[in-house]
Amino acid sequence: MKTRAHSRKQRSGFVFILIFSLYGCAASVQELWPPQEGTPSHTIVVSLDTWHAMIAFPLAPFSLDRASAFEEWGYAEQAWYLEGRQGITGVMRALFWPSPGVIEVGLHDRILAARTPQPPSDVFIFRLSENGYRQLRRHLRSTIGAAEPIVVGGGSRFYPAKQPYHLFHQCHQYAAEALREAGLPVSAWAAFSRTIFAMQLQRAVRLAADEDVAKAIGDFHTATEPK
Repeated sequence: MKTRAHSRKQRSGFVFILIFSLYGCAASVQELWPPQEGTPSHTIVVSLDTWHAMIAFPLAPFSLDRASAFEEWGYAEQAWYLEGRQGITGVMRALFWPSPGVIEVGLHDRILAARTPQPPSDVFIFRLSENGYRQLRRHLRSTIGAAEPIVVGGGSRFYPAKQPYHLFHQCHQYAAEALREAGLPVSAWAAFSRTIFAMQLQRAVRLAADEDVAKAIGDFHTATEPK
C-alpha cells in the first residue's frame, strides 16, 4: 500500500512539474510586451472569479477606486450560460462534449471581479504596447462567429463563437489565447484551470515589475555617471 501511494504521489508531482515547466517557459513577445518607455500604451484589466475569466478595456481614464466604464470580453458555453442547462449533466456536456460557445461583450461600470456573485476574485492589470493592443482587439473580434448577437441583456451582447466550448477550450484558455496575441508570457494550453491561469498572470505581473525596476536602475546609473 505504501509503495502504491508513493508511486501515485510521484506521478502527481511529475505532472505538476511538467505543467509548471510548460507554462513557465512561456516568454513574452519582445516587440509587443512590455511596452517600451515613452511609447503609446494601453491599460487592460483581467478579472478572475471562481469560474470565469474576462478581459476589460477601460473606456475612460482608468481607476479601480471609482465607478468607470469598461468594455469586457469573455467566453462561455451557450447551453450553460444562456439556456440554463446546468447540473451534473450540464457539467459533463460542457467539459467532455464540444458544444456551441458564446462570446460576451459587455459594457459595465465595474469589472467582473468587483461585481461577481461568485467570489473569490482576482484582478490583474497590464499595460500593452500600441501594436499589442491592436492585435488583442483584432484577435477578440475574430472569435465572433456572426455579426448579430444571440441575446442582448444586462449590459451585454452574446455572439455565437467560432470555436466550440470544451475542457481544452474554455474561458481561461480563451483569455490566455487573447493575451498571448498581445505579447504576454502566457500559455493557452496550460491555462486549463483557474489556478494555473492565475499563476501565469501573477508571473507576468512580476516580470513587468522587474522590467520597471531594471529600467529605473538603468536610468539612475545613467543620471549619476560622471559627465
